[in-house]
Amino acid sequence: MYGRSILIIWLIFTLYAASAQSDFRALDSAMYHNTLSGNWEEVISRGNEALDEGIDYFYLRMRMGIASYNLDNYRAAVRHFGKAREFNPDNGTVNNYLYYAYRFSGRRPEAAFFSGSLSSKERADAGLRKEKFLSGLHFETGPEFSNNFNENELKHLPPGQVYREQDLYGSSYYTHTGLELQVHPRIRIYAGYTNLRIEKRASLQYAWNQPDSTVMQEWGFSRYFPSQPKVSGNSYDYSIRQNSIYLNAIILPGRGWSFTPAIHYVNVNTQSITVVNNSRAATDTAYYISSIDSAAMFGYQLVNFNLEHEPCQLNNVVLSLAINKQVSVFDLGAFASWSDLNGKYQYQYGIAATYYPLGNLNFYGTTTIKAIKEDDNRLILGQLLGTKVFSFLWFEAYGWLGNLKGTNQSNAFIVYNITDNINLKTGLCLTFVLSPAIQLSARYQYLENESFRVVYDDQGRMRMQELEYINQSITGGIKWTL
Repeated sequence: MYGRSILIIWLIFTLYAASAQSDFRALDSAMYHNTLSGNWEEVISRGNEALDEGIDYFYLRMRMGIASYNLDNYRAAVRHFGKAREFNPDNGTVNNYLYYAYRFSGRRPEAAFFSGSLSSKERADAGLRKEKFLSGLHFETGPEFSNNFNENELKHLPPGQVYREQDLYGSSYYTHTGLELQVHPRIRIYAGYTNLRIEKRASLQYAWNQPDSTVMQEWGFSRYFPSQPKVSGNSYDYSIRQNSIYLNAIILPGRGWSFTPAIHYVNVNTQSITVVNNSRAATDTAYYISSIDSAAMFGYQLVNFNLEHEPCQLNNVVLSLAINKQVSVFDLGAFASWSDLNGKYQYQYGIAATYYPLGNLNFYGTTTIKAIKEDDNRLILGQLLGTKVFSFLWFEAYGWLGNLKGTNQSNAFIVYNITDNINLKTGLCLTFVLSPAIQLSARYQYLENESFRVVYDDQGRMRMQELEYINQSITGGIKWTL
């Protein structure tokens, strides 16, 4: 009886194994023929069915990777070729596909790490090369035009105001150059230098009055003030010259993870503007009676203000750290920074999600939420969308809502250390891929800014008057990949 039971179990197992082997052969044959015929959707569909049933092997992943690659879903291709390498790490075809899947999905640091981690023989078999130490050059430059001077220059002193002063930012010019250095398969460094020149204009305006007429009388004479006070003012044009050094490092500790520490040092050379009050008390004759040789005197304020300036140098520093994890078609990140800008400390922290719904760079976006603590607490929202227009042209549009003063962006690459508020930032960018080694870019940017003017009325009360203005910039750039 016992032997009969063993025989039945053996027969069932044999029939099941034969059936499974038959199903496996049918699946493998179908995927093989669909791969040869380029029926990529069917390859992926059959492969997912097999994975759901727990079937996983080298050729299945290889074919799913090739199918995803040919459908331009490079993020999925990375996943499948990565699993294929676990089955056969020495396969040159897999290694070649995996490297370019990294590249075409916008993950160049990982591509560099992957090629650098291979042996010389493995790279030769895959037709790859090790990343050069000097792996890239960047250069960009362009002007920023401001209507601040034209819109907010001091003109006629309004009725009821006796004094006002302001210090306006004007147009600027920006130049940046940088190097990409592959110092280790896991570490990529970017080092850059930036020069920025910003025009400035300090101005003041004030009303003043003093006796300016004498009227002769039979009994003598009298002195009078004019019916309307006079207005005087002066201005001083100067500039801010900034030279900055920027360093960041993309560190890859493991698959899908990256850490990016960064430091940005900004040396600011400008003028410190001081308003000097030279006003003084004065007296004059109110009237004179000649018959008795008697005069009456009155006192008044002889008003006078001047602008004085002296050289001023500031050293601004930003320290930043970002952490990123790649999950499917998402790059999920968190970041924080500390900065010392213009004698104040800023603390910034936030989260960002970059998404590639098609698994490639044909369409992508980044959503950012961050907060800054300076004199107050502020929340800032950012959105970027990009798309491939032609095989050689990419288009991006972006916008930031919230006051950007004192903040930084792109791992502290961009630092807003001006003292005015930046309430809106939007822009467009075109990237032209002339070859795998050369890219050209053209960027237009629009900013809505806000500054303040100090105003005193004829009652001696002080208030801050808001001044709005717009900056628009055009920047051209070139990037060489070596």
